[in-house]
Amino acid sequence: MPSRTGLEAEAISRLTDGLQPAAIRAILVQCLAGEVAPSTAISRMLAANGASTVRAAIDDVTRRAATASRASDRLVQDRVDELTQVFVEQVAGLDDVSDAAKSRPGSDRGPVFRPGEFGDRDESQTSE
Repeated sequence: MPSRTGLEAEAISRLTDGLQPAAIRAILVQCLAGEVAPSTAISRMLAANGASTVRAAIDDVTRRAATASRASDRLVQDRVDELTQVFVEQVAGLDDVSDAAKSRPGSDRGPVFRPGEFGDRDESQTSE
């Protein structure tokens, strides 16, 4: 019987095989393996490529997880779901900033994304 780690690696490979660009694929592999948090992975992907490329890659992995997952893939599928949810929340936040910028007179610049500005969802928040 294959080990849990072997099954997880197989699932990650199946979900990310052939994704381009390679830099995005590498970050997704780290995220799905549990090595980096979804928010960190998204920040890194956005720093490497545009939002549309990142969205396409996440959409592709999500679609693959929905159609090609096996019962043994549950942990990896949960990570895909969390990645998708965090991305949607971050994009919604960027859209909110964009809407606010559009409503300000004389503002012609869109939202500025700074990698790492989104904290991990499980981190405790401290106020100063």
